[in-house]
Order: sequence, then structure tokens, then C-alpha cells
Amino acid sequence: MKKFALIGFDEKTSIHLFIEKIKKLSEKLNFKCDYFIYSKKDFNLYDKLYDNQIINCYDAAISIGGDGTFLYTSRIFAGTDIPVFGVNLSNLGFNTRIEIDEIEQYILNFLEDRIEYEYRDILEVSIGDSNETYCVINDGVISHTGISRMIRLKVSLNDDPVYNFNGDGIIISTSIGSTAYNLSAGGPILHPSVKAIAMSPICAHTLAIRPYIIPINEIITIEVLQSSAQPQITLDGQKTIILTPGEKIFFKNSHKKIKIIKTVKSFSEILKDKLGWNI
Repeated sequence: MKKFALIGFDEKTSIHLFIEKIKKLSEKLNFKCDYFIYSKKDFNLYDKLYDNQIINCYDAAISIGGDGTFLYTSRIFAGTDIPVFGVNLSNLGFNTRIEIDEIEQYILNFLEDRIEYEYRDILEVSIGDSNETYCVINDGVISHTGISRMIRLKVSLNDDPVYNFNGDGIIISTSIGSTAYNLSAGGPILHPSVKAIAMSPICAHTLAIRPYIIPINEIITIEVLQSSAQPQITLDGQKTIILTPGEKIFFKNSHKKIKIIKTVKSFSEILKDKLGWNI
């Protein structure tokens, strides 16, 4: 019997109705499901799953919510062969492509081995000389804590200097994350199957510093040269690490991938729906 892990955020008002729907479907379609509902007060579900070594007992994961929950779930299952169903409960979800009324058909297709998968590249981030690495699904944002303050950054590719600039920071985005902060900051939209990284400076103090798309196998080094406020890096909008001037941050393609359910709706259709393109 197939077994699912359902992961959702407690503050979504309709999540409990969805859980009841899944419970009924589990009886109807004959599968098992464990439910992991996290909150702002209890954000360490990742550690719980790994500490108890239960992650590999699942055949698939269901992320119910928005893109934030999808990122949270994908980070847990990154590097495994466990696919993630991204079910949408929000208004703006580029990665949660399955609607609630579609979930039964997708689960049925999965149970009957009639489903296709897609793999997405993610990034590995390290800071300074530390051996600790972080998994980034969407983006890493180097910025500062102050308002109306600037940070000076040096950007290099494979140790080859690209540019130094003053501004509010820089966004290093995966293809799947290009529709997040990167898009809001004027960065390019990348098709999620494109093996590339987008570098998008935030409010650079010169018009010559522009977004830059580079191959996925490049190693990006960002050095904090100077900051008039506390510099920091935020990973996927969910983890913030304080930096110090002179510190270097390294981004490279991770050997881990995330496995997701391929949906009927294309990426272009998602963009038209979410961005209101009247085509």
C-alpha cells in the first residue's frame, strides 16, 4: 500500500478541510497518509523527520498551501526519489500547480503508475570557511537590515571578477525561483527546465549593473566589501544568517534535485493565469 506524507501550514484556514478530503480519498483509493502540520512556533519539521529516520518510508509527499509550503516540503525531500505534489491553497502559487479539485485524479494516476515527473535543479550555499552547506530551492538574497542604507558587494564567477557595486543587495535565483523575489525586483523569468542561475542586483546605484543569466555549472562568489547596516543572507525567505564585512558566500549547483509531479497545465499557462497576461 502506497504511503503519503502531507505537509501544510497551520495558519491556512482551509487546510483542515483538505485533510478531511484526503482521509476520505485514502479509504476510497486504498492508500495511507501521515499528516505533518507545522506552525511558526514549531518550524523544525525537517529535523523531526530526519531525526526519526522516517523520511524514506514515504512514496510521495503532498505540499498543501502556497509556494512557501512547497519550498519547505521540497527542502525536506530534496535528494531523495520521493516526488512532491504541489497543491495550491493560495492566490499566487507558481510551483503549486495542482488545484484541490484535481488532487483525486493525480493521486489515482500516481497509484496506477500513470504519472510523469520532472526534476528541478537547486543550489548549494556555503559561507566563508565553514563546512556547513545550505540547500536553496528558490533563491539566496544578500542584503542588509537597515532602511535607506547601502551594501557594497563584489561578484565573481569561477574566481573571475564580474562587477563591484553599491545597492540594496543581490538575488541569486534558481530557474524555479525566478518567479519569486527575482521577478519582483525586475529580474528575468526563466522556464523551470532551463539549467541556469539568475543574478539580479537589487536597486544598484548605477544603471550599468544589470541582471545576468549564467550556466548552472558556474560557481558564484559574493563578497561583502562594505555595509552601512548589518549584512545578511536570507535563504528561500525562511532562514536568515548574519554576515560580516569581508565574508564570502559561495553558490553552486547542488548534486541534489527535487522531484515533482508533472501537471497538465504548462508553465506558460501558469504565467498567463498568475500574471494576468491577456492572451
